Amino acid sequence: MKNMFNIYYINYEKATEISMLIDNKVLESITRTKGRETSAEGEGDVSTDPLANIPLIGKHVPSFSFDGTLSHSRSKQVEDTIKVVSTKSTMLRPLFERATEVKKLSDSKVGNLIKIKGVNLSVVNLSDVLAIKTLLNGLIKQIPVNDDNLDLTSIFPVLFKDSTYLIEGEFKQKGIKEKFIIKIPMNSEAELESNYSVSDLEIGDVTVIGIYRGKFDKKLILKKSNVMMALNNTTPIESNDDGSDIEDGSSEQPSDDSGKVHYIDVISIIQELNL
Repeated sequence: MKNMFNIYYINYEKATEISMLIDNKVLESITRTKGRETSAEGEGDVSTDPLANIPLIGKHVPSFSFDGTLSHSRSKQVEDTIKVVSTKSTMLRPLFERATEVKKLSDSKVGNLIKIKGVNLSVVNLSDVLAIKTLLNGLIKQIPVNDDNLDLTSIFPVLFKDSTYLIEGEFKQKGIKEKFIIKIPMNSEAELESNYSVSDLEIGDVTVIGIYRGKFDKKLILKKSNVMMALNNTTPIESNDDGSDIEDGSSEQPSDDSGKVHYIDVISIIQELNL
């Protein structure tokens, strides 16, 4: 039976592109042929001799007899064409099937297509999110500048177009606890599928599908992703910003470098279904 899943979030453009790399074919229809065949057989013995004894008729009927086997057959074929509807789920399925299920994140290599099952997610830049959402939804529309009112509703979408949700995941497997971070673009409208909200991601376990990017200093990721801090020109939390901030992480244990987290270039977040 095929794996079934419910999609919370999907980067559809990214999923489609990678799915086409796996198999550059889009199934449009399925044709099924149904056949039906009937046949009949029998033996026959035909003769005109009995008719010879009938007055007035017998003398006009020629003598004739036949002894043999008779058979008859007929076949019928019906073709059913089923239209295949291309959806986000059909594009995501090849990625779900090809992605490697990780048992330990630190064993992954940069560039691996992976899926992480049974993880808990939480938003780590909640204050940033609330502030940006407030501004994007028009709470502050105009401010006085030199006796004129400046309309900010057209400026905020430009300032905050690169804003993201920073979401931290906790992955537990065989006594090992590992943390990773993903980013989801923040829009003024709904960012998730089927009217889900970001808070729905924080309830229960989910499966994350994405590309492993390596191990980073968590403070470095927060610094590069904090839009409000950049606009205010404030000094971010200090972090080591040299080459040691990034690792491919094949032997590090979480207890040795708790300040570092794995970074996943997320493609989709799903809830697997049991049907």
